[in-house]
Amino acid sequence: MNPNEMLDYVFGQLDGPDREQAEREFAADPEAARKVELLSRSVRTLLDDGVTYQPPAGLARRTSQFVAEHGRRRRTILDFVPVIVPFRPADVAVAAGILIAGLLTLLPAVQRSRDRMDVAGCTYNLQQLGRALGQYGSLHHHYPFGPEHDTNAPTGSFVSLLNDSGLLTEADLCSLDCPCAGVRHARTRRGLPDFRSVCRLAASDPQKAREVIGTDYAYNVGHVQPNSGRVVPVSARYSAQIPLLADQPPHENFRTVRPGNSPNHHGRGQNVLYTDLHVGWHNTRRLGPKDPDMFLNDFNELAPGIDLEDNALLPSMVPFLGWSR
Repeated sequence: MNPNEMLDYVFGQLDGPDREQAEREFAADPEAARKVELLSRSVRTLLDDGVTYQPPAGLARRTSQFVAEHGRRRRTILDFVPVIVPFRPADVAVAAGILIAGLLTLLPAVQRSRDRMDVAGCTYNLQQLGRALGQYGSLHHHYPFGPEHDTNAPTGSFVSLLNDSGLLTEADLCSLDCPCAGVRHARTRRGLPDFRSVCRLAASDPQKAREVIGTDYAYNVGHVQPNSGRVVPVSARYSAQIPLLADQPPHENFRTVRPGNSPNHHGRGQNVLYTDLHVGWHNTRRLGPKDPDMFLNDFNELAPGIDLEDNALLPSMVPFLGWSR
């Protein structure tokens, strides 16, 4: 018997007549029988190491309980997420690039939206102040203005004149601060000095007067009468051409107005309240062909306009009557 037939016999691959023939040959050949017995023991050793493993106690019960609970539990999206997410460094880099590009696109839009909100808040402030100014104009036929002998009265003291007339509310005092300027004053009607006290304070302690009446808005200080040379206030007549209040111009300690738009809106322009009490946005300091600069008179000075068509809206600490012809 050849080796292949011996292996078939040991592994039980021979049956019927073939197996009977092999057994007869082994009975007739003791040496072949010995080899088959040795081969059989070797195969049994390979197939069975003699170690019996027993499952942990209660494994079947715990397995059945887990399967039953899993079937009753409601599935969530996390059940479909793979345990190991196959992210590569290139995937992370692409995701980071998309995120950065989105932020770079979104941030300017957010800033523009914030700027528009600030401009809208500034418009609301001027409308609130315009309400009080309109009431003052109806009573006095002109807008707040310091008497001729009070030449040192700062333009910002128009707030005290309104308060002395009982036309200001706490909300109006809060409206004196532009949302874009960044400085907020805590003012109350009772804490605001009367006009005479403000004039004395401006002469004795300008810094204190600045803290008391400081406002982010410039005021129209009137113009010179052609015949008399006197400075007169803005008449309380409705006009869409005559400005009354605007965002305060850039200046050096209220003495020199620098070039450019109001810093209240980062140099992009300024809101302007007109005597008809509407508010308009100007992206330049030019009011029209006859009035190229709303913050200086036609002589480029911090002083009242030289005529009716020349408007000068001056910072809050510049005197009302600081100039006459």
